[in-house]
Amino acid sequence: MRLLTRVIALVLLALTFNTANAKTATYAMYGDIKDWDPAVAFSLEVMMLANVYEPLVWYNAPGSKKQFSPALATSWSVSDDGLIWTFKLREGVTFHDGSAFNADAAKASLERTLKMKKGAWYIWASVSSIEAPDTDTLIIKTKTPQPIDLIASSQYGAYIYSPEAAKKGTDWFNEGNAAGTGPYTVRQWEKNQHVVLEANADYWGGWTKNQFDRVILKVVTENATQVQMLKSGEADFISLVPADLVDSLNKEPGIAAYAEPSWKNSQYLINTKKYPTDNVAFRQALTHLWDYDTVVEHIYAGHADVGRGAVPATMWGHNSKIKAPEFDVKKAQKLLAESGVPQKDWKVTIQYIGTSEAYKNSALLFQANAALAGVQVELMPGEWGVIWDKAKKLETAPNLQSMTWWPTYPTPNDWMIGLFRSEENALFNLSHYSNLKYDELLDAGVELEGSDRAQAIKLYGEAQQILMDDAVAIFYADIKTRIARASNIKGMESNPAYNAVFFYRLTSK
Repeated sequence: MRLLTRVIALVLLALTFNTANAKTATYAMYGDIKDWDPAVAFSLEVMMLANVYEPLVWYNAPGSKKQFSPALATSWSVSDDGLIWTFKLREGVTFHDGSAFNADAAKASLERTLKMKKGAWYIWASVSSIEAPDTDTLIIKTKTPQPIDLIASSQYGAYIYSPEAAKKGTDWFNEGNAAGTGPYTVRQWEKNQHVVLEANADYWGGWTKNQFDRVILKVVTENATQVQMLKSGEADFISLVPADLVDSLNKEPGIAAYAEPSWKNSQYLINTKKYPTDNVAFRQALTHLWDYDTVVEHIYAGHADVGRGAVPATMWGHNSKIKAPEFDVKKAQKLLAESGVPQKDWKVTIQYIGTSEAYKNSALLFQANAALAGVQVELMPGEWGVIWDKAKKLETAPNLQSMTWWPTYPTPNDWMIGLFRSEENALFNLSHYSNLKYDELLDAGVELEGSDRAQAIKLYGEAQQILMDDAVAIFYADIKTRIARASNIKGMESNPAYNAVFFYRLTSK
């Protein structure tokens, strides 16, 4: 019976998207998918994840009438003490592998993510138990009051996937396989070339004739090539939008280009364990050799603000008392002398994504300014997957590592946990930073976030100041998201909670 139902659905889909009306969207992305397992994926994979998988709820754009929209949960509630969350699940949904979505499947998915302790698993760290009392009810219990509705809307670590697929393991996923409930299925993956997504005929949300039935995520590492593809019509979206080209691209026929507010920020993480940046005074000196205003005004063409700490000023919980270090060569020289590091060792390496004009030009400017203080800077551009692997290992890590962060879900603790909390094996803590006092403040803030936000903000603020005092990074830009796409695409919505395009929500003339 299920086979017959699927055949009928495929026929209906074919009638909706006949050959003449077939619509394909091409997105040029600057790197390939590294981790296919939704319990592990924690980087560029979000573009695939958000279209192939679904969480329990979706977080709506700030300013919306409601904070959340139903996804795989149709309704939810929390007990008076804030410790028990009850989700009523959507019925009649199937995973892409044909298995049924229900409470047991949701429970198995979340428990596996928690147990694996990879990627963004930590967002569920407060969970004490997950129960499935019946097929369409999921109960999540926590040790302390937590915003589980917010956590369940996360763009990493919250997607529900087929337990049958999970049994096949991470290696099976990493062959380019997927089994979610989302509007698109993975049709093909050619490593370092492209990912092809196709409309899920069984999608519970249904389809209309103007939606995209196929999406191609094409790996294009060169900035200039992406821009040319957009101009020629080979790409409908590009991920590398040079800041200085936003205005000119917007004047091109058939192209819409603009910048919009975000919760992203860019920094260069400073390795606290590698000589000579294992010296705090030496690290502080480097923060004064960065020309913050020039980078924001010229390299980012005004599409950014000078960063003031680890958490962007646009995110609640940002410590507004923090000021950016001044660009001051003499102050840097004084700190260098005080560091005790011999002048012959005033040499650092800086690693960044080579195809990013912003990273490259910022690094070049830093190299020139550092030379004024007698510091030699070796530039080490590379492809993200390669340099990320090198940065995780202390023996191959650079002194400074480029990083642009966007939140797993809307909370200030995401930057502070993901980038700077002590890790036995580095994932994104590429500063290799460890500070017990910092960890304690952070953990206490996380515990209070669901019950006493004001006190949590106070603790987060203290933790942010420690990061500044210890000079664990050059926090240089709170950036706006730069968009460049075909202007005939309708339905685009600005939502800083997700660093992805939701193709199902789009239509094309």
